[in-house]
Amino acid sequence: MAINRIIKNNLLGCLEIALFMPGGAKRFCADRKGMFKSFLIPLLVLPLTLITVIAAHPDPDLSTGTTKILMAVYSLRTVVYLGAFLGFVYFMAKSMDRLENFYRFATANNWLVLPATILISPLVALFLNGAYSWSEIYPLMVFITLYSYAYTAFMASYVMRIPMELACFIAIAGMAINQTALDAMKWLAVNTMYLIS
Repeated sequence: MAINRIIKNNLLGCLEIALFMPGGAKRFCADRKGMFKSFLIPLLVLPLTLITVIAAHPDPDLSTGTTKILMAVYSLRTVVYLGAFLGFVYFMAKSMDRLENFYRFATANNWLVLPATILISPLVALFLNGAYSWSEIYPLMVFITLYSYAYTAFMASYVMRIPMELACFIAIAGMAINQTALDAMKWLAVNTMYLIS
């Protein structure tokens, strides 16, 4: 029953944070064990990301090898992004003497993948069914992504108990780390393929 209560609290926290309700920040657990368990959420969402990336690729006739490389690049990007972003936030929390809030921040950050995924899923389904092209749904996906960074900043402000300006900086840094991680993984894949061939 305790697990059900934790999941319910985290889901309510996701909803409240996505609606910019300050009370949602307190719903996420603030212990190390809960933080490590929360990494299951990005892992469970990863297949949807991979399906979208493969389906949206400009080359419709991808070989099996290319598909596997793309899946590896985007999977590794998720790991590198989470590690680098949470490392960055850990360093900031330590320097601001807010380290006691770090576990709650990491847990909330992982769970907050869900609201954006729920909003993006219908768009991905419509794209995969051929109802809309990638160029038609892409602007909406960008908007949802920006919205997710906005509620991440809101969450950071209330979880870390920091000014909103600093929380916005954390969210913008997360966006930059995410893109840099993708660029780094692509560079690594291209150079690895070059060395092998």
